[in-house]
Amino acid sequence: MIGFLASYSPFRKKLIALEYSNNKDTPIIIGLELAQKKGELENTQTFTVASADELSELIKNQKASLVITDDNVLSKEVSHTGTDIEIVGEAFPNLNLNDFYYQILRTSEKSFIAVCRKEHVENSIEQFKKEAIKIVAISLGGLKLEALSGYADNENLKSYTTTVSFNNGEVVSLLPKKEDIEEEYTIEGLSFLSIHTLPLAVVLNTVLNSDTISGNLEIKNQELYQEYTESQFFKNTLQIGVGFLLITLLINFFVFNANYKKWQGLQEELQVYTTQKEQILKKQAEVSIKDTLVQSILATGFSKSSYYINTITQVQPSTIILASIAYQPLEKPIRKDKAIELTQHHISITGTSTDKTDFTIWLRTIEGLPFVNTVTIIQYGLDKKNASNFELTLSIKTDETED
Repeated sequence: MIGFLASYSPFRKKLIALEYSNNKDTPIIIGLELAQKKGELENTQTFTVASADELSELIKNQKASLVITDDNVLSKEVSHTGTDIEIVGEAFPNLNLNDFYYQILRTSEKSFIAVCRKEHVENSIEQFKKEAIKIVAISLGGLKLEALSGYADNENLKSYTTTVSFNNGEVVSLLPKKEDIEEEYTIEGLSFLSIHTLPLAVVLNTVLNSDTISGNLEIKNQELYQEYTESQFFKNTLQIGVGFLLITLLINFFVFNANYKKWQGLQEELQVYTTQKEQILKKQAEVSIKDTLVQSILATGFSKSSYYINTITQVQPSTIILASIAYQPLEKPIRKDKAIELTQHHISITGTSTDKTDFTIWLRTIEGLPFVNTVTIIQYGLDKKNASNFELTLSIKTDETED
């Protein structure tokens, strides 16, 4: 069994079977979950609960096979092996098949039949459906125990409600279990308790696709499986669609993000260029203003500066050494962003004199020059080497003064 199932690869790895029965007039649900891992079947979960709502945290949104074994299921054994209608008529005369589901297990010598009202079956399915548990197959009574016939020949196995006997690979008897004792079984390395025997048989019957059981319940099972297939197709299609949409949005996001970063970089570069351009234009304006000022100065006064300086130095005696001579000197030191202020129509002269007489004569000569208005001695004094440092300011006649 395990070797065969190891090669079986269902759409989902989980295989779940539920037995819906009763315990002293109280409902009980017995569950078994198997998983295929690394080529082996493992018993991953077993549970026993009182109602379907307690299964929500255990197998919610999972598919499962359901076997009903409560008091609403009637089971019989007949010696007849004819058609389904003949077997049902012999076991339950006058049974209205419009109101009942039935299943039949045939052997070489007899037939086992289980029946249940359709209303009870539908209500049972609805209970699980409300808890988001998808029932894909229904079976009645202990007929599915036949799936274990090849692994327990000439032995008796017990389930929660039934004791089954096998001989020569066939079911010999299906009897209500009398003793409330749990037993442990091992089949080809897979261990389980007797309470889980029937759910295990249901899983095996589904996997092995056995066709030894017939009845009108098969039509219902086809409807359940078709409904599950359609819901899965819609779910998978929706997931693929949503996934494709998310991937498309993600790609668009990355493309937009890349383009946005590129645009942001260009904006930053544009801002830098704009700032630099504004600074350059500002500097150009400053240079233009200063250039205009210089040109104005050259045009108004500097044309005569060479004449004034040459005339002053020509009358300079040898005992006087000039340190500096400035035409229209600065009134204040040059400062950034401040207008250049000049002392208009003045000449500043500094130097050293070694002969006081020559210095006096030189001053009188300068005062007599035609372009000099006044001569002012700013500083005059002796130093340690018998030389006198001096500073003079000459007021130059303007055109109006000369007139």
